[in-house]
Amino acid sequence: MWEMLRCAWVGMTLKCPACKTGRVYRSLTEMNHACPNCGVVFEREEGDFLGAMVVAYSVTAVLLGVGIYVVEVLTDLAPMLHVLLWSLVATAFILLTYRNMKGIWLGILHVMMGLTR
Repeated sequence: MWEMLRCAWVGMTLKCPACKTGRVYRSLTEMNHACPNCGVVFEREEGDFLGAMVVAYSVTAVLLGVGIYVVEVLTDLAPMLHVLLWSLVATAFILLTYRNMKGIWLGILHVMMGLTR
């Protein structure tokens, strides 16, 4: 379990989960096929990105759940303002952190495939 958390953290920082130094992305939108430092392949199968989507949406759902509860308890916002506020927060959060969520998934996938060193 600790190995998975460690690799997920390294992945979230967009570093290779195997060597912890290679970069996952070569530019803002272009992901490296393999680590430029150690050569480990980041996406082995075509559908590997689906796990990243699950991670991103799960983290977003938890964030929204906590946020909605806290704002509801502390303020008296109208329901439509809640919908608008949290729709914007969710969209911005996913857009701004998807690369990091994909890195988390790479770390988890790395451990599940038994590739840790």
